[in-house]
Amino acid sequence: MKAYRKILVLLLALGCLFMFTACEPSGSGVQTYDIRSGSGISSARVFYPGNIAQLSNVGATTLSSGMGGSKEGMYWLAEPLAEAGMVVIAVSASDNMTVGGYERSHRGGLDLLQSENSSSRSPIYGKIGKRGIIGYSKGGGAVINVASALGNQVGTCVALAPWSPSPTRNHSAATMILTGTADTIAPASMGSGAYRSLPAGVPKLYASMRGESHFYWNSRRTLGSETDFIRAWLQFYLEDNDGAYNVFSQGPGSGMTDYQFDPGTGGDNGDNGDNSGCD
Repeated sequence: MKAYRKILVLLLALGCLFMFTACEPSGSGVQTYDIRSGSGISSARVFYPGNIAQLSNVGATTLSSGMGGSKEGMYWLAEPLAEAGMVVIAVSASDNMTVGGYERSHRGGLDLLQSENSSSRSPIYGKIGKRGIIGYSKGGGAVINVASALGNQVGTCVALAPWSPSPTRNHSAATMILTGTADTIAPASMGSGAYRSLPAGVPKLYASMRGESHFYWNSRRTLGSETDFIRAWLQFYLEDNDGAYNVFSQGPGSGMTDYQFDPGTGGDNGDNGDNSGCD
């Protein structure tokens, strides 16, 4: 009987360990906590580096999925960004069917980042520096629109397969736009058109993943060069990490085509020209 009880306790312990591990992010040293709701947001999860106490002026960004999606579909990107030392708030939009709904969710996400940064009860209290916004599909169109509306209040904007983006001359955030050449929902032309419409002087990059469809950006299992580009983009433009510049500025990453990069007035080489090419 005693032997049976020991085996039962061991099995229960292993079960609890499995449940805990399955719920935690896979990124080494990444911590998370949930926020139930916010303006335009049905739920949110904050990802942050485990050594946050030793950091300061940390880059932070919102992150969203697209039409019909939720925050869980973008955890694949939240984890490596947090592992690299940044704060990410992944949000589920209350209205996840429209660009306007995602615009509200990203504004709400920025407000939540500010609130958490100001709360002494928050693990990211006083740690956040510059802020950015990242979205996919209708969330991607939304972040370009929000960046245009907020001007210099956001430092970076990353749009993944953006649907119907409308940048304006007020847009000043360093903007990366990534698409897929086989995308029939938000065709690459939507992203490249937005790239060309960004005002002169804005640091901007466009590239398309060869042969990839619209759903390439949702619930990724294997990370590619796009993750390296996004991470380096945020490190350079939000955290002034000069070493990250060469990752995205020297040409397309693996699997990318139609690469274009214009450092505008924000590059470290003083060149306002456009470096274009493909792999």
